[in-house]
Parts: sequence; C-alpha cells; structure tokens
Amino acid sequence: MNAETSELRFRDSYALLYAFTLALFIPAILGLGTQPYYSYTPGYLAFMTAPPLVAMLILVFAHQRSATPLRTAGKALLFGAVSMIGGGALFLTSSFFLAFLGPAFESHTFGPLQIGVGVIMLGFATPLVLSAVGRVRTLRLGALAEAVVLVAALVAFVWIGWVILTQQGTLQQVLRKDQVSYLVGGVLWYIPAYALVGSFVRSVGVL
Repeated sequence: MNAETSELRFRDSYALLYAFTLALFIPAILGLGTQPYYSYTPGYLAFMTAPPLVAMLILVFAHQRSATPLRTAGKALLFGAVSMIGGGALFLTSSFFLAFLGPAFESHTFGPLQIGVGVIMLGFATPLVLSAVGRVRTLRLGALAEAVVLVAALVAFVWIGWVILTQQGTLQQVLRKDQVSYLVGGVLWYIPAYALVGSFVRSVGVL
C-alpha cells in the first residue's frame, strides 16, 4: 500500500466511490431507455453493472495502484465484483425499509415519512460534503478534480432527492417505470450499500 492509499480514509473512499458510481449511473439509467422494458438483455445488464465496476476501476487506479496496470485492473474488477455481491446482499436485507417508506415516494407534499427519507439522504450525502471540503483544502490538481466530481454528485443527489420526495410524477413523465425504479432504488439504497461494502473491501485489503 502506498502513501496516497493510506491517506484515503474510509469516509473519503465511500464518498468517492459513491460519487463516481452516481456520475456513471445517471447516464446508464438513461441508456436503459434504449433497451426493451425490463428485458435483462446483455445490453440492459451492461447498463446496470458497468457504473459500479468502472467507478471502482477509477478509484483503485487513482489511489491503490499495483505494480502493473493489468494487475491494478484485475484487482479493481475483483473488488468491484465482490462489492456488488456484498452491496446487493446489504440492499436486499434492508429493502423492507423501502416498503415502509413507499408512501413517501408517492406523496407530493412533505410529511413525517418525507422528513425521514430526507434524514437518511442527508446521512448518505454528508461524507461527500466533508470529502469535497477536504480535497479543496489540499490545493492539489488531482484532489481538486475529485472535489469537482463530488460537488457534481452532490448537486445531482440533491436534485434527484427533491424530485423523488416532492415531484415523483415528474420522473414518470420522462422515464419508464423500470428506469424510475432503478434510479430511486440506486440513489437511496443500492449505491450507498455498494459504496460502503466497496470501501470496506478496499480498505481491508484481504483480496
């Protein structure tokens, strides 16, 4: 492990992995519109699996390089695959919350459930804010580039959250039902789960 890797704290790893995945996830959701509805064709599945894998590749190449690019890519893909499985398991074990919070996504006004979802989203976003501030303070080019990605992810996260909580019908006017389902589930549940598991897998270094 090099010095740059040791300086990447768990919080920063989570924040960057979340931001990279979200940045790739949004265009992938739009790309699903080119595939048949809930078809799960190779193209459909590629749009679903590429964002987390590519995000892990970016993170590992930036902060945890091996001796050769090939070994780095192999390590990143292994981290990504294990993290997708672990993130999926975490997502499934906690998905009962989505049923409980379902009415919050259907309402167009703020209420107790909307406030609860807002608190959860705030918890997901706080590490991104702290990591972005920390990177701006370093005044290093690479760190500043990561800060830009983090801020862009935060802007997208806030906008998507606002639409989810107050204007759910807006999404359904521009996206198919499967796209809306994956967007809401991804932003609120799967991407945070993947980022948590992925950061743990990367930081433990057992693979």
